Amino acid sequence: MGRTAAVSYGTIVGTRPVTVRGEGGSTIGTAAGAVAGGVAGSFIGGDPRSNILGGLGGALVGGLAGNAIGSAVSTGQAAEFTVREDTGGDFQVVQTNEEGLQAGDRVVISRGDRTRISRAAGGPPAPAYRAPAGYGAPAGYTGGAWK
Repeated sequence: MGRTAAVSYGTIVGTRPVTVRGEGGSTIGTAAGAVAGGVAGSFIGGDPRSNILGGLGGALVGGLAGNAIGSAVSTGQAAEFTVREDTGGDFQVVQTNEEGLQAGDRVVISRGDRTRISRAAGGPPAPAYRAPAGYGAPAGYTGGAWK
């Protein structure tokens, strides 16, 4: 909040689904699983030695299970977008796709601490295609529309 970001415009030229893994969730899961497993395992056996060994074994198994659960919880789906900027050049950004963005959509690019794209509403139109000197427009292109 209150931070500035550079804004520009572009067009999505490609997308692909990706799986992202969050950070920190597996550490908490490992610790919680180890504590729970250690407490549960300490009730195994009747003498103090059996209780200690059961607690250590329970902590190990609980930590492994907690790590697996923490990793699964912090994993999610996102999209990798390839964007062609109006000023030239392409870049890629990975983010969730709540807006249902797809190839061909005009987007506003916000660059601050992180780069984010969102659907452009009322931004400048896409620049007109201009063929390099000595070349004609691509087949099927008629000055602003593909046929």
